[in-house]
This record gives sequence, structure tokens and C-alpha cells, in this order.
Amino acid sequence: MASEIFSKVKSEGGSSESGGSESGADERGVNNDMCEYFGWVYHLGVNSIGHEYCHLRFLYIRGKYMEMYKRDPHENPGTKPIRRGAINHTLMVEEIGRRHGDLYVLRFYNRLDESKRGEIACASPGEIRKWMEAFDRAKQQADYDLSRGQSARDKLKLESEINLAGHRPRVRRYAHGLKQLIRIGQGPEKLLRRASSLGANRESDVYFEADGADVIEAHKWKCVRTLDGVRIFEDMANKKTRKGVLVKAVGVVEASADTVFEVLLSLDRRRRYEWDTLTGDVELIESLDGHCDVVYGTLDLRKLSWWQSKRDFVFSRRWFHGQDGTYTILHFPTEYKKRPPKSGYRRIKMIGLKEYIGANPALTFESSTVVVQSKTSDVSSNELEDAMGSDEFYDATDGDSSSEDEDRDDEVSNKQDKKVKLKNVSWAIANLALKKTSDTCKELNPDVPPVTLDPSQFHGTMRHGKGDGDSDCWSSPSGSGFMIRGKTYLKDSTKVTGGDPLLKLIAVDWFKVDECITNVALHPKSLVQSEAGKKIPFILIINLEVPAKPNYSLVLYYAADRPVNKSSLLGKFIDGTDSFRDSRFKLIPSIIEGYWMVKRAVGTKACLLGKAVTCKYLRQDNFLEIDVDIGSSSVARGVIGLVLGYVASLVVDLAILIEARKEDELPEYILGTVRLNRVKVDSAVPLEG
Repeated sequence: MASEIFSKVKSEGGSSESGGSESGADERGVNNDMCEYFGWVYHLGVNSIGHEYCHLRFLYIRGKYMEMYKRDPHENPGTKPIRRGAINHTLMVEEIGRRHGDLYVLRFYNRLDESKRGEIACASPGEIRKWMEAFDRAKQQADYDLSRGQSARDKLKLESEINLAGHRPRVRRYAHGLKQLIRIGQGPEKLLRRASSLGANRESDVYFEADGADVIEAHKWKCVRTLDGVRIFEDMANKKTRKGVLVKAVGVVEASADTVFEVLLSLDRRRRYEWDTLTGDVELIESLDGHCDVVYGTLDLRKLSWWQSKRDFVFSRRWFHGQDGTYTILHFPTEYKKRPPKSGYRRIKMIGLKEYIGANPALTFESSTVVVQSKTSDVSSNELEDAMGSDEFYDATDGDSSSEDEDRDDEVSNKQDKKVKLKNVSWAIANLALKKTSDTCKELNPDVPPVTLDPSQFHGTMRHGKGDGDSDCWSSPSGSGFMIRGKTYLKDSTKVTGGDPLLKLIAVDWFKVDECITNVALHPKSLVQSEAGKKIPFILIINLEVPAKPNYSLVLYYAADRPVNKSSLLGKFIDGTDSFRDSRFKLIPSIIEGYWMVKRAVGTKACLLGKAVTCKYLRQDNFLEIDVDIGSSSVARGVIGLVLGYVASLVVDLAILIEARKEDELPEYILGTVRLNRVKVDSAVPLEG
């Protein structure tokens, strides 16, 4: 199936260490310890006559320099690299999904000069993620070298950057003397296909944050059935919205997320027969991009029920890889004219687990309390039993999972104790709110009297909403729906609910443009250039460039009523380097109301935008503008394409914050929020020149 990657760490005269924090090394770089990563990859490109090639190469990253060999230099001393280049701090790394059969591709480019680019591929998504970490570490080394003074800056200007797309760059020699060794891969034989074992008892060698989502979601999960140790839940809260039924299955698989992902997406007939009891032959009929394809399959229902007819189906699969290592796989029923139903088969719509349960009479039970139904499926709805039976349970549910089978007697006996606990909780929440207020005050200068931010003086092209039922408008919710890092996060990874935003959202623009726009704040008709805007101590402009036909820009204006303290985290972010901003600028999304498949695609985890997409910064006068190019990531483009299709029925919350990584930066605070209420795409206005 796909190869394994093993990581080893060695150090000279020091202790070994593997793993790290959520975001890697801190912004000070890697000090003087240069790191080394190496392993076999596939180099993808186009030759001088326009033909694509895919060559097996040995890739070496030494500090902030990269080398590519035809042979392993460890086994062949004296081998010279065929390519060399320096990794600049402006490097962008993007996982673009699966191509060329079963290869997973990684693209990197300079965000200031996209002619300097390249692509490599590996046999598994786990290997790709390790190489992404390697490039990120090299960028940190480049940041460290850049901060050492003018001589280092002059040296960087003379160094050749990575460019694997064109002809071989000139070979240069660089200093060695490496102290730390991190090995990725063990040779070309590891790239050969081999079976993966889901039952292997081994730990993943990749470390991620162990907490859940960064959004408090209004789920009310109820266990409706257990099957072979797997609990099947239905979201009762989502059912009330009539947006379709959200169902999840929870169980324990002793394997990494990468391994399970590869098995689920595999179309190999022999392998699927070992675990998939419902589908017969499954065939890939079209690959749309690295994260989306169209699949044809058959169901032989005669094996499972009294039905005498065979059935086939066509659906598209879209998958996303989160920064926390998790995968989201969505199935959408689709029509494909080039693949009509087979002779003797009946075409049905297939969207996942619910159809599996509905097609198997052994799982169908009558119940007066739980009804599973869907507006998007042709398969008739079936009722599931509320009883648990004798099936085994696994303690692997989410923190928001709930069940109505609690012991009522224990509730009554502990009623008095719970009252005391609730009082203590209320007292703790009140003190936490006071602590958050005092912590955020240090970001703004308390010695300067605040200015009045009169909303009537600021107008954007999108209307400010009057209530929750309003549509095609914006509002600014509190941060209580988001989970952020608490004061003790570095010790126990505890997160707390967010407080009120530090900055006030004063206006929102919704533009329709032919080409993506930047430097919106410099436009003569911009809010920032108005007389009222010039009197504001500080304005943060977030320009979300939305790729579509035509393109759109959602521009958010956040204002501070007092000057920003230069020594605060916000002050360091405003006047810091682009690399520092990239490593700290964080966004948390939340779909408050909308279809479940959009919720699953968008997710609820925080995202470091500077690492996920290209961000450009403009610091002038009393403002900082951040232009976020969502189209620079193929995954983000896919998600946005899905969201735009349903945007008129969505209520979306966004929280913006600066990631805290040090003791004196905690607890985190919400920098700004926005709620987009059922925005209409047609309401966007052209940006006049």
C-alpha cells in the first residue's frame, strides 16, 4: 500500500529528543544547531521538450540548504549532488494531494517569486507530512540566520534559492559540521508497495496536540446502536435544523491516522474484500484534483438481504488533511453520464455509513424514538434501536458526546454536592473573566484615554446586521464560542473559552473583482483613508481573497481605541518580521448554522494561516493590512468552492488571534471576531478605481 517512515534523532554530546510542540521550534530559530533531514522521494517536473518526468531521488536538507542526489551519499561516498539551493524564509510549502497513481505530492515555491518552485512526491501522506516539517524547520534556520545581522543578510542575497522546476542551478559548496541528525526514510526499497496492517500494535512517531476542536459546537450526540464494538451516534441537535442527519461511528483502531486513511481510500479489490462487506468492485473513473475524485462501485445486496437486484453507484470523494494530523473524508452522490448503470443493475445514490446500515436488514430495528432520515438520498429511511444490547463499548467518544442512559438515583443523591460545585464553577468563571480583562489590558496603552469608536462614522459595502434572524449582513459575536490556550497551557495543554475581542469590528467590505486585490487600505475610498479612520489609534485590516469566477474579497476592519503597546505580543506582531507573523497569525472557523457536509469540510480546528496559505503584510501609518490568498492552497480552494455553493444558507463565525507560545504570552486572547449571516454572493460590489 504505502511505505512506513521511521524517524531517529541523534545529537553529539547531548540527549536525544524526538517530537516537539504544536508549532515546532519557537521564533528564535534553531540557534546554532543545524539539522539534517534525508530520504528517498520522487522528483516531479517537466523537461525541456515539455514531457513530464518522475525520477527517484535522494533528498538532503542540511540546515537551510537542500541537495538532491541520484544515489544515497551515505552508501556512495564522493557522490556529488545534481541540484543545490538555499531555503529562503519566504518559502511556501503546500500538500496538493494524490497524483500519478498512488503518489502524494508536495509543492513548494517562493511567495515573492513563484518561478522558484518544485514538486516532490512520496508513497504515503505520512511521509509528505514529515517532509513538510523538515522544510518548516529549514525555514526556521533561515529566519535565525536572517536575524544575526547585516552580514548574514548580505550573504543570503548571494545564495541561490531552490528551483527544481527548471534546469539545474549552479552547484555551490556550503559548510558542514552538523550536530543534530533527523533521518526520514531508509532507502528506495521503502517506497515499494506493501500491505499495511491495521492491527499492528505500535505508536505513531508523529506528535500532535491531544485536545479536541477549538470551537464549542452545539452537538447532542446520542448512541443509537453498537455494532462489533463500534458505537453509532446521531446528532439530535443537527436533526432539529432539518439540514440532513449527521451520523458518526466511533471505535478504536490500533493504527495511525495515515494508515487508516490509506486503507479507506484504497480501491484495490483484494484489500477491500478483507474489510468492506458491502461494496463489490470499486473503480476510479476520474481524478479531479489531488484531493477529489469520482468513483464507481457495485453493491451485491443479495448477499445481505432478500433483495434480488444488484445495484451500482457513482459518488465523488473529497478529503482534507488537518494541521493536527486528522483526516476528513466526504462522499457526495453525483451523476456521471459517461458511466450509465450496468445491465442488470439499478443505480442508487450512496453517501456512506447510513446507506450501509439501511441496506443491511440485520441492522434495522423498529423504534418510536429515533428516526434516521436524509433529504439527499434515494434510499428509504430506517429506524434504529435505542437499546444497547450486549455489544461491547469503547471509551473513545468525543468530549461533547452525550447519552440519555444516566443513573437517575445517583443524580438525586449527589444533588447537594452538585450545587456546591456549580457555585465554585461560577466563582471560577467570574475570576477567569477578570483575569482575561487584566491580561488583555497590557496589549493596549492604559495611560492614554480611549477614543470613541462611533459605528455611524464607518461604513462598508456589507450591512451591519440587526439580529440573529437578519441575513446578508455581519455582526461581531463574543469569543465565548471558541477555545483558546489558557494560562497553564504549556504545562497541561488546558484550553479555556475566549472572552470579548480586544479589537472592535467597525466595518466589512464585500468586493467582486476580476483579479485578486491587495493593499486595500491604500485605496483612496478605503475606510482607512477617511478622516475618521485616520484618527483611530490602530486599525487591523484582514483581506480574505476568495478564489472564484469572478474573484471576491472579504475585507474586515478591526479598530483599537488606544495605542498598542510596542512591547506586547500584539506590538511585536504589528512591527515584526513576516516570518514571525506567519508563525503566529491564527484563525478559528466555526459553522454555526449550515449543512453538515460544509461543517465537516470547514472543520473547527485553529489554523496558522501563514503556514497554510500565502499571506502578505502592509505596515504603514496607523494600520497593518494582511492579505490572505486563499487560492494559494489547493485544499483551501476546494473548501471555499464548497462553502460558496451554500453560503446563502450559512452562518459562519471566525475568530482571529495571535498564537501564544511563551509563559508570559499566556493566556491567549481573541483579537477579533466576525459573524457572516447568510451572505449572498450577488451582493458583492465592484471595487471602483
